[in-house]
Amino acid sequence: MKQEDTHFYIDNAPPKEVIEVLRVLSLQNGMTPGEISGLLLTKGIRMQKDYTYSPRRLFDLGLAEHAPPPAGRVTYLLSLAGLHLQRILNTEQSLAIDLLHFLHYSRFTGAPHDRKYLWSYRRCCQLIWDAGYLASPAQLAATIQSEMQEEFSALDFGARQGARFNKTAVSCVYTWLRTLLPSPIGADRTLVKREVGEIKLALLGLDFAYREQRYHYGDPILMSESLINKVAQVFFLDGQCCRRLMLAAETITDVVKIVDTLGGPSITLTRPITVEAV
Repeated sequence: MKQEDTHFYIDNAPPKEVIEVLRVLSLQNGMTPGEISGLLLTKGIRMQKDYTYSPRRLFDLGLAEHAPPPAGRVTYLLSLAGLHLQRILNTEQSLAIDLLHFLHYSRFTGAPHDRKYLWSYRRCCQLIWDAGYLASPAQLAATIQSEMQEEFSALDFGARQGARFNKTAVSCVYTWLRTLLPSPIGADRTLVKREVGEIKLALLGLDFAYREQRYHYGDPILMSESLINKVAQVFFLDGQCCRRLMLAAETITDVVKIVDTLGGPSITLTRPITVEAV
């Protein structure tokens, strides 16, 4: 049985480095973090001093797997989901970055072994959305520290180094959000809700809303402002933009059905939408 994860701190795996590691991983040839660093160096890309952060982040996001370890070393291979995202990265980099953000945002499900830092990442994003601006890293870190001790009260925070959470961890979230195109971070840390044309983002946001609210796939849901807000916040979308994308989704896919009702249009997601399916 897997032990409960207690690591809330968001390690420094910067987007640019994670992306470059994703580019060079393969399905067949496992590489250690040191070998990954050496390969990237031949391409003129120098990793940070600790080579483990970025490949481990890809593993936590389900994009890499551990290969059978030669002589006790940890080696990394692409997963099938990683291969799919690698292909997207080579053709639509902005979409790939959105999908990396989505995996950070959505992979914490509440299971004991889920990486708790993914909960921290999502709560930072949700607090930013609710506030409408980016608090200072120190202020947001204090809020996360308070919430995590309430949400996970059974954990012994005093004995767990990974349970610390500080402004540096918040800054790591801000770095990922600045990488999104367009970025939701405006001047003076204002929140700028995004206008995008990618219907896939609305589908993934809708799927997350179904899972978070424990709806059953196939259940129609009124397209209320509350639902649109839940879908829009996943990718920091402008509300009207999100609504247009949700309505347009019916025209390009058979997984969404929209019906006019007396209370307004209702939307139905007929099956799960995953990163591998977009």
